[in-house]
Amino acid sequence: MKTLKNNRILLGLFVFLLSCEPDDICLTSIEDTPRLIIGFYDKNTGELKEVTNLKIQGHDNEEVYIFQTLDSIGIPIKNSDNLTTYSLTKDFNENTLNSGNNDNLHINYSYNWEYISRACGFKTTYELTNLIIENDSNNWILDTDLINNNIIDEKNIHVKIFH
Repeated sequence: MKTLKNNRILLGLFVFLLSCEPDDICLTSIEDTPRLIIGFYDKNTGELKEVTNLKIQGHDNEEVYIFQTLDSIGIPIKNSDNLTTYSLTKDFNENTLNSGNNDNLHINYSYNWEYISRACGFKTTYELTNLIIENDSNNWILDTDLINNNIIDEKNIHVKIFH
């Protein structure tokens, strides 16, 4: 009796596995919506240069996206709007109120939704229009260079920020 029950369970599992179609599973090898890859460069030498204690935070967002020292990063951009704004604060100190040098980066773009499959849904690709750094009395971001305006993957740097 127990063997018959086990056979039924195995048969049911086998039928279930055969009924799955490729569209029912989203493989991890399928690329998702790419992030904007930013490299930080020395204005004088043109070489990658770390930004010390960089805090990146979305506009009107209480949550800090990242806080660390780095020379490049991938940041998400909105897939339902044509503008994403980030606050980039150099030399930020968690223990000091209003510390660091803050610059606002406005990213203008168009977007396109691309259907992947039923299980994976859609991914978004972007075409960058321009980048705007808000001028203030003490900008640490000195210049930007749009290297690749088509954001279709995360393999290369899309934007250079010089400081």
